[in-house]
Amino acid sequence: MKRLLAFGVALIWFAAPAFAETVDATGTGYGKSNNTIMPVSQSLMIIQASTDYERFDTAESNPMAGFNGPCFGSIMVNSGAVTGGGSCYYTDADGEVAIVRWNADGMSLDGRTQGSWSVIGGTGKWLGASGGGRFDAGENEATGYTNNVTGEIKFR
Repeated sequence: MKRLLAFGVALIWFAAPAFAETVDATGTGYGKSNNTIMPVSQSLMIIQASTDYERFDTAESNPMAGFNGPCFGSIMVNSGAVTGGGSCYYTDADGEVAIVRWNADGMSLDGRTQGSWSVIGGTGKWLGASGGGRFDAGENEATGYTNNVTGEIKFR
């Protein structure tokens, strides 16, 4: 009986990748931004970035739909080159935590930060999740602070 149980557990464990699901992560996050710009010279500045997300508008099937929580980090603009990054601590609609890493690599003419994001892990469904994509974040006169994201998330 023990061997049969062990075989069943091993079969489920090795078959788990076959049950992996990939979801489209396209959507828009809304929140309140509290960034501090620290100019050093005409061509060098550092930005302490902090945003508290209230919601993400996306497809109901997207687990990011219920995301809320803080993102924080720093961005450096040096002679037009943008670098930096940070982390986000999101809670989803099920109360599970997702940790997302972001890396800034550009800035639009209207001052929106652009870059890449990736899922690091978390609790529940986010444990073992992977994937990522691109983001475009900043103030929007009509809607306030928005973060437009694209990409995919893979769940085991």
